[in-house]
Amino acid sequence: MKIAVCDDDEICRTQVVEIIEDYKEECHGTKITFNVFSDPKSLLNSVREGKKYDVYILDIVMNEINGIQLGQSIRAEKGGADSKIIYLTNSKEYALDAFKVRAFDYLLKPVEKESFCKAMDEVVNLIHIKQDKNAIIKTRDGNARISFDRILYVELSNRNLIYHLTDGVQIKSTTIRGSFTEAISELIEDSRFVQCGASVLVNLYHITSIENEGVIFRTSERIYLNKKLCRELRGTWNNFWILQEG
Repeated sequence: MKIAVCDDDEICRTQVVEIIEDYKEECHGTKITFNVFSDPKSLLNSVREGKKYDVYILDIVMNEINGIQLGQSIRAEKGGADSKIIYLTNSKEYALDAFKVRAFDYLLKPVEKESFCKAMDEVVNLIHIKQDKNAIIKTRDGNARISFDRILYVELSNRNLIYHLTDGVQIKSTTIRGSFTEAISELIEDSRFVQCGASVLVNLYHITSIENEGVIFRTSERIYLNKKLCRELRGTWNNFWILQEG
């Protein structure tokens, strides 16, 4: 697991690094590496140059670019939608703004080791869950094993399931015998996936916007749904982030 720490306060930055070092020693089942940044522009440049992190620990009040703006920029970069953001702040007044960036947690300074480690335990658990879940899809060429996290959405087309993946690949299943709901039952059990109508399943994690008659994914791909389905999906999507990242 890769962590980025960004705080322009040297005292707080040092404190967080010490807590992470302690956590690394205690968390034997997970390999942890981290990089430390004293200003948000340096971190953002690193991300834009291709460096990706699983967890971003960001101060909110910083010069030039604040933590909320930094989080929004990270979310906009390729791979940023999947990362966990933990905010550090002296005040609770930024909690709503942090929620809008889908912050995983919001810790008050000075950071307490117990609270920090609890948040990290939850992050590690979620990352392991995501890495472990896979779907086995029967195709004409044999079985394809696909990580749940790679699936944007699934649609039913002429009795075949079409799996649309985050890298643009589409995988077509063999003809299904039962209903669409039965065919995707394994995915529905995961809280990331929601069935929309009789022939579409979406991954809530990869949705960036829900319009009146359509859904946009982080890859910029768009699918069209009727207004009623979009309205219902929007509520489910909001609740999903409240539970998963709130």
